[in-house]
Amino acid sequence: MNMLSEHLKMHCDARLPGVLSLSIRESYRFLEEIIQREKVLQRPEMKKTWGYIRHGLIDVGLKQVLQSSNIDHEIADKASSRYRNGHTYLMIETKGAILTPSKVLRASAVPRKAIFRDKGSILNKRYSLFEDPKDINQEYNEANPPFMLLTYGGTNHELSFVRLGLPDIENRCWMDQVDITNAPVVLANPEEITNELHLSFTLEAEELIKRGVKNVGKEGI
Repeated sequence: MNMLSEHLKMHCDARLPGVLSLSIRESYRFLEEIIQREKVLQRPEMKKTWGYIRHGLIDVGLKQVLQSSNIDHEIADKASSRYRNGHTYLMIETKGAILTPSKVLRASAVPRKAIFRDKGSILNKRYSLFEDPKDINQEYNEANPPFMLLTYGGTNHELSFVRLGLPDIENRCWMDQVDITNAPVVLANPEEITNELHLSFTLEAEELIKRGVKNVGKEGI
């Protein structure tokens, strides 16, 4: 199906796929950079913190790149943990889409059930998997944006894919998915944005590392 591709072209900012992909790719790149720089992170017992740090860097990256790109958007940080300063997730609302990032093991994998995915996918409740895609396209528009999951991941802490997908109401399969791993970055100042992003990462990295150390042994990443 080309449902999601058509929706992105018709109702979303043309810069959005490239910006989202850039954010994820730069977050992974910087994670590798600080692991190589901070010797303590290379210790076997510290590897369990890499996921926590990656999660934080991606949140920072998405916020910074969206802000620097001047794409109209709103971001809310929601808590999904009972622990103070525990796990949070981003809910991003922009023209034609409401989306949340989530790491998965395989490109086709649907993220495991979680509170934020349940709440978000309620927005897709009105759409039937058995309708003709053309009919669904008529329902998805700027005033009635669908909920999307921005999924990313790979093996051995390396990035292999970045995708946008429309989950069904029970999050058991995809209504449609689009690969945006190599989406072009159609921005007037991509190099400037990358430099700003690197500065943001540098300022946040020390705090993220400290939090990661404190969270060793708590909830898994």
